Parts: sequence; C-alpha cells; structure tokens
Amino acid sequence: MSYLTDACWSPVRPSVFFTVKMDGVLDVWDILFKQSDPTLSLKVCDNSLYSLSVQDNGRLVACGSQLGEATLLEICSGLSNLQKNEKSLLAAMFERESKREKILEARQREVRLKERSRSEQSREEEAGREEGEEDPKQLIARAESDFYSLVEAEVKRREKKDEEKDICEEKDVKDEEQRGTSE
Repeated sequence: MSYLTDACWSPVRPSVFFTVKMDGVLDVWDILFKQSDPTLSLKVCDNSLYSLSVQDNGRLVACGSQLGEATLLEICSGLSNLQKNEKSLLAAMFERESKREKILEARQREVRLKERSRSEQSREEEAGREEGEEDPKQLIARAESDFYSLVEAEVKRREKKDEEKDICEEKDVKDEEQRGTSE
C-alpha cells in the first residue's frame, strides 16, 4: 500500500484517469473496464512520484518525482482514443451507482429504525413486567386462548389428513373393483 500523491482525468476519455503514488507507480484506471483495480500499473521510477500531467490529446503523460526527475510516457491508443458510446455508458454507470447508493442508504435507515423500535419495544415490555401491567387473570385468559386456538388448528389438520386417507382408500377399492370386473 502506498499513498496517492496526484491524480487527473484524461482530457479525451471520460472514463479514464491517472494516479501517481509514493512508491513510484503510475496507475491508469478505466472505470468502464475495471472499477476495483487499475487497468494498467507501471513502475516509473524508484523515487516517489509527486506530480502528473496529461497532454491535451491524451497521448502523453508526464510524471515528476521527488528528486525533480521528469518522465514522459506515451499512452496506447486504447486508453487515449474516445470509445464508441463511452460518454453515455459512463453516465448510465454513474446513474446506476447513484441509485444503488440511495437504496443502500434507505436499507441502512430501515435497519436502524427496526433496531430502534425493537429496543423501545423491549424497554416497554420490561417496564410493563416491572410495573405488573397484566394481572394474573389476563395472563391466564391469554394462555387459554392461545391453547384453544392451537388445539383447534391441530384438530383441523388431523381431520384433513383423515379425509385424504379416506379418499385414497376409496380410490384403492374402486381400482380393485374395476380390475375384478375387467378380468
């Protein structure tokens, strides 16, 4: 890892920019091609690079070192000539990333609100327990209601299972009768 000391955009290609670092490396970035790593890294000198300038046509890059050395580099045509639809592709990418950032911020706000409401709810429940809001009769009534609803759901489930079993058995009897008459 090395500190960045200078950077500039390509005057020709809107998706290309250049950076120089203290370890003497020039990085060329094409964010339409790769966003997390430089497209090209070149060790220019063993000293720290402190300045960077790109020619108006984007073909030549000058780098200046800590000791006053200047290095002139020629950039390949792929990185110095405007590509087809590059401006619109870059604008679409920036728009997409802006929307993505807004969505992530909204999710983060939503998570914080949920955490806050959970913590408030747990505080209210603790305060309710401490104050003894619900008397024993209410607790018993709620427990009975929950118990009876669970029992009813289980009875319905078993009745449905028995009906399906009866239907299968009737079908098996009909199939056997048909086999007996067809023979």
